[in-house]
Amino acid sequence: MLKDIVIGPHQVSLDITNKCNLRCLHCYNSSGENYQSQNELTDEEVLAFIHEFKDIKLLNFCFCGGETLLRKDLIVKAAKLLKEYDCENIAMVSNGILMTDETIDELVEAGINKIQISLDGIKPESHDRIRNQSGVYEKAISAIERLRKKGVNTGVAFTPTSFNIDEIRAVRDYLSTLGVDSLRAQPLMIMGRASKNVKSIQPSNEQYRRLVNEIKQLNMEQKDPFIEWGDPVDHLIRFRHKTFMITNCAVRSNGEIIADPYLPLVLGNLRNHSFREYWEHGLNKMWEMQLVKKLAENIMCTSEMDVEKNNMPEIFKHGDIYIDLIDDDISEISKWLLKLFK
Repeated sequence: MLKDIVIGPHQVSLDITNKCNLRCLHCYNSSGENYQSQNELTDEEVLAFIHEFKDIKLLNFCFCGGETLLRKDLIVKAAKLLKEYDCENIAMVSNGILMTDETIDELVEAGINKIQISLDGIKPESHDRIRNQSGVYEKAISAIERLRKKGVNTGVAFTPTSFNIDEIRAVRDYLSTLGVDSLRAQPLMIMGRASKNVKSIQPSNEQYRRLVNEIKQLNMEQKDPFIEWGDPVDHLIRFRHKTFMITNCAVRSNGEIIADPYLPLVLGNLRNHSFREYWEHGLNKMWEMQLVKKLAENIMCTSEMDVEKNNMPEIFKHGDIYIDLIDDDISEISKWLLKLFK
């Protein structure tokens, strides 16, 4: 079968750091405060991970975070390697605070060919409120404008909240004047810091309905950028019904290889074994695991991402479950955990 002969994933996302210069109210992984940021991979460990893709022509690699530019020099080194290894698309996300002209030049020269900046409203007070710090709206705007002036493929992420959701048209129109390539919006992911602030930031169902209709109307105008309305749980619903070879892989800043960013399950750590070893020991067939399917069944909408409030067994409500695909008896551990769902 295809999944038995493919030697690696098509897409990889790496939290290059979970340290952050903001404490955004909606952050799904509590960057700046989570345990991963206290024990991050060293530069050498990150570059060793990147080197594993020398013989795998990746389609996409994304540097995520945390605030990625806090490790800008490492991103430059890693991107140069990925470019040398013929990775087709090398992207990164950023809040824009540290984005200078010199930084942009370094990133582009290294091989970064798409950068996403978050812009959560056309009003400074809207953006700064969700970002939990005043004065950062101007820096996000400056980053977007600097990137476009230099011709960088620029994406923008817009987080709908109860207080900015009606600004989507104004955001689209502004980005259109700059020639921004893409605009993405999706429901709040009720995890991490977002689960603590949900009452003050989550849109109502009626607001969400109006937003979806507004996006449909805006896209019918055929004016760039096209607005992509994403559903973060869509793949969890689709993948659990069939057997899929994973095409993407996510790694946390401390080396943990996770089953999915939205599931409380860790399948290994780069400090224990190489990525290639994990791939060959079942990472590529992750969605055949009944435990993974069962965990996904408990998330039908973004509100159910909060494992402390949905109907997952108590053991999953106290942090991630760790199973090492190489070191542990996966079959026996999975059987034990599956019994807890009954």
